[in-house]
Amino acid sequence: MNAFVRNLRVVRRMTAADIAQQSVYRGAWIIFMLANICMPIISLLIWRTALASGAQLPVDERYVTTYFVLLGFVTMATSSWMAGFLAQDIRMGKLSSWMIRPASLLAGFVANNLSEKFLKLFALVPMIGVVWWIFRDSMNIPAGPGRWALFAVSIVLGAMLVFTIDILIASLAFWMDDVSALVQARVIIASVLSGAVVPLALMPEWSRGFVDHQPFRYTVSFPVEIVAGQLTGSELLAGLGFQLGYVVVFAAIARLVWAAGIRAYSAVGA
Repeated sequence: MNAFVRNLRVVRRMTAADIAQQSVYRGAWIIFMLANICMPIISLLIWRTALASGAQLPVDERYVTTYFVLLGFVTMATSSWMAGFLAQDIRMGKLSSWMIRPASLLAGFVANNLSEKFLKLFALVPMIGVVWWIFRDSMNIPAGPGRWALFAVSIVLGAMLVFTIDILIASLAFWMDDVSALVQARVIIASVLSGAVVPLALMPEWSRGFVDHQPFRYTVSFPVEIVAGQLTGSELLAGLGFQLGYVVVFAAIARLVWAAGIRAYSAVGA
């Protein structure tokens, strides 16, 4: 219990330190967030134009509008940039300095991830608020707090899933000289299978079984579907169950691979 409390304090202090360090580049963050929200807006306008021109889609205009308005926020909230940096620390031997500190290595990873999200939220939320206001009459907005609560829980689980996948990929750097290709492959595959490029509801019918149950759906698409779609109670519970299950599975695999890597780890000159 004392170790848990100590790690929470470490996470809080390191998050504050990371925020202070990264906030030096406020202008760059704002530009980055503008780029992050531009793609969903462009996609929104394209799909709305297609529907207005008579395109027959399995979803209506309200679903498409809600989906792409929320997409930028959900993508950011569940994102992680740990894999590349952690892999580099392993390869360069910088991990040694973390291993001698009186706190869990995980605390530093979590703090870095939280500071990233805090700064992105600071820049992104006002932009999304403007887009929300513009399209407010064409969106599905749940009346009760229940769906919003499930939406928040799903985002937390989605963020945990992405984070554990990143740790798993980075852990391969204990045995590989360069995992940048794997990191890039994960980004490309996830952007398609998570629904960040095209809503998964628009995928071909023959792919539904795979698309609906593969893990990347639960990093972006499923949280958005909770608000944008008309998921029934059983579908919501099943989705959250899959999401939690994937978090547990990937966390367990990442822990095993990380532990094996630490045992094999040696930093030249450290």
